[in-house]
Amino acid sequence: MASDPEFAAALAELQSAAAASTPNPVSSSSPQEAIREKMRQSTKIMQQVLAKTLPPESAYSVEDRLVPVEGGQIKVRIVIPTTDDEAKTFPVHVWIHGGGFVFGDLDNDDYQLRKISVDQQIVTVNVDYRLAPEHPFPVGLTDSLTALKWTVENAASIRVDTSKGLIVGGDSAGGNLATSIGHLVRDDPFFEGRPVTGLLLREPSVINPAAYPDELKADLLAYDEYQNTPTLTRAGLLQTRAWLNAPPADPRYSPVLAPSHAGLAPAFIQYNEQDPLRDDARVLEKLIREAGGKVKSVFYPGVPHAFYYLAPSISLAQKVWRDTEEGLRWLLAGAP
Repeated sequence: MASDPEFAAALAELQSAAAASTPNPVSSSSPQEAIREKMRQSTKIMQQVLAKTLPPESAYSVEDRLVPVEGGQIKVRIVIPTTDDEAKTFPVHVWIHGGGFVFGDLDNDDYQLRKISVDQQIVTVNVDYRLAPEHPFPVGLTDSLTALKWTVENAASIRVDTSKGLIVGGDSAGGNLATSIGHLVRDDPFFEGRPVTGLLLREPSVINPAAYPDELKADLLAYDEYQNTPTLTRAGLLQTRAWLNAPPADPRYSPVLAPSHAGLAPAFIQYNEQDPLRDDARVLEKLIREAGGKVKSVFYPGVPHAFYYLAPSISLAQKVWRDTEEGLRWLLAGAP
C-alpha cells in the first residue's frame, strides 16, 4: 500500500528543513549517546506540538520518585489527576517507553501521559529503566518489573487502587517489556489477588528474527519487506539488538516463544503497516486469541514505525493518541 499522503508530505518537509539547516552540535563519548542526544532534540520538537493538547496544570500533579532496583535505583514519573476529594483513588497505568532498549527516557511520552491521566482519570507511572549497552539484558526487564511491583506496594501513597485497574503498557521496546511482563506476572505469586488487568501494546517488538520458528515464518514477513524505512532500518535493529545482547530465543526477550499464552490479561495492540515489526503484533494477537485470551487491535496503513513521533500533527498520529485512550477505556471496562 502507498504511503499515507499526510505523512509523506510531513516527511518531505522535515527532510527539506534538515537539509537547509545547520545541525545542532552533538558531543558524546559513544555512538549510542550520540543517538540519545538526537532523540532528545527530536522529543523537544514533538513536545512543542503536543503542548497545545495539554490539560491545565491545575488538573494534575507530577512527581518524580526513585525506585530501588538491583544494583542501583531508577526514576519513575507519576501523574495524578487533581480532585477536590483527596481520599479518592484511581486505577493505574504503568508505562514503559520505547527506544530499542538503548535510547529514550521519561520525556518520550510525558505529555501524552499527562493528557491520558486527566482524560481517563487514571494515575500514570512512567518508568525510566536502565538502558543497554551499559545495562544489557535483562536489566531493562527486571527494572520495569520492579517498578511495577513498587507501584503495587506503594499504591496508597500515590492514590492508586489496583482493584480499579492495573494496566501495563509500552511502545516498541517498551511494548516488548510490557508483553514479557504480562507473561511473568501471570505466574508470579506477588500478583495473586492483585493481578495486572490489561496490556496496552503499541507497535511491540516481540520476537527476534534469529529465533523465528518454522511454523511462524510465513506469518513474519515484514522484517524483510521493510528493511529501510524513514524511522527504523534493519541496520538499526541489528545494532540495538547487539547492544542489548539478549539470547534471541529467550522467551523473556522473545515472548512470542513463551510456552503458553493462556491466562494473559486482555491486550490492546496498535501497529503500523510499513514497519518491520508489523507482523510481530499480528502474530502476538493471533497467539493470544488462539489461547483463549481477549485482544483487540488497531492497524494504521501507509505509515512506518513510530511515525507519530516524527509527524505528531497529522491525522493518523492524532488517531493513535485517540485510539490509545480508547484502548485504555476498553481495558478498564474489563475488555467487554
